[in-house]
Amino acid sequence: MDSIKRYNKVKTNFLTNPKNINTYVPNPTEDDYLRGYITRFFIQKTNDLESPIYEVSSSSYRKYLNSTTYRGTSLRWRISGPLDTIFNDNNDVTDKGVHQSNVISISIASKDIKNLKLYLPNILQFYKK
Repeated sequence: MDSIKRYNKVKTNFLTNPKNINTYVPNPTEDDYLRGYITRFFIQKTNDLESPIYEVSSSSYRKYLNSTTYRGTSLRWRISGPLDTIFNDNNDVTDKGVHQSNVISISIASKDIKNLKLYLPNILQFYKK
């Protein structure tokens, strides 16, 4: 009977129950736009590569990373700056631009959460000139 009670306790634990995940939508501030980026945090169940991906707050992210049930990743998401890559007179890149920077961020974070690019189809989300 002890193992059944223990199982039921674990089963209802907020870290193992996706119904209890508080998803988060960033709300960039003017300071964020001046800085040019925000940090975004994502989690996914560790035992299912096709399970839903959730965006969570930084504090929730830390809680989920301390569990073995979820894997997570964070990424730097550009929200201001030049839209496209800028080159100098020598044809060297001086700024990758918001679009390319976010594509690269997704690519790097996808090493931790495989299908993240499907969760973030709008590369210019939160972008402001």
